[in-house]
Amino acid sequence: MFETTDKEILAVYEQLKDKYDLLLTTSFALDEGFTVDCPVLVGKAHGQIMELYNDGCLFVLDIMDEAQTKGTHRHPNDVQAAVAYIEEFMNGKSDYELYPFKQI
Repeated sequence: MFETTDKEILAVYEQLKDKYDLLLTTSFALDEGFTVDCPVLVGKAHGQIMELYNDGCLFVLDIMDEAQTKGTHRHPNDVQAAVAYIEEFMNGKSDYELYPFKQI
């Protein structure tokens, strides 16, 4: 298992920031009012929202509909894989299937 670092999220952002309207932020909200403080790359395209962040050891790429009621989850294995997934998403060529989030 490999570990990602904040520098790798920044490397993804640096490769894509001039091509797409992406936001690099330092926190995002989770369910029930919790937040995560880490670099998060956010993009929006074709009625969906993308978030790329580091969960402590892996990249996590979440795709959800704008109402955030359906989503999917991927783990790009390196910077170039994350860049490729985000390019596909931003260009509308992704094959992300959205499933209802499980109610807890």
